[in-house]
Amino acid sequence: MRFSSILFALPLLGSVFAAPAPVNDVTGLALNKRSVDVVATVQELANTVHGCQPLGASQTEVDVEVTLGIIVGALEKCGNTLGIDLSLGVDVDVVLGAIIAPHGDIKKTVADILVQVIIDINAIVKSCKTEYKNNPTCAALLVRIDVCLTLILKGLETIISGLIYLIGTLLISLGCVLDGVLTSVLHLLIGLLGNLLGAILCGCIL
Repeated sequence: MRFSSILFALPLLGSVFAAPAPVNDVTGLALNKRSVDVVATVQELANTVHGCQPLGASQTEVDVEVTLGIIVGALEKCGNTLGIDLSLGVDVDVVLGAIIAPHGDIKKTVADILVQVIIDINAIVKSCKTEYKNNPTCAALLVRIDVCLTLILKGLETIISGLIYLIGTLLISLGCVLDGVLTSVLHLLIGLLGNLLGAILCGCIL
């Protein structure tokens, strides 16, 4: 019986060894490169997030969990499509596991879409009652949103130079003050904008 099992496994092993080798990024993690339409990918993210309205006064804990869960799902889908390893820490270098199809200069278009994503997420986060933000499940979802959004921004910056700086300046021009829950996003933006401009995003006066 054991010998039969080994014979059965041999074709499977052969197919594994014959499979094309994945592309390794600087983190040592394997990512399969594939063509991706960045504008369409981030627009899909924006559409999903925009469909989640800020929570009203009658919100329940379940309402908050469901809404935050939808946002996390949308961010994870976007990151996975772009080939970004969303299990990474926010402090590591992020490499895009995708080959970006040429569509001309897409920086302003992508920046505008992501600015709307950030504004919508920020509005939803701000609308959550503090008691629910401190709930373990909701708190974990909020951290996940912050991490995924940060990694997506860092990943896109590797192929669209100056994207994050442009997003930061656009947010400032729109008078957006980010919720403190988005800690990693804030640190990322402040790191490029500098303390003076970054303070505006935090709602601080230096």
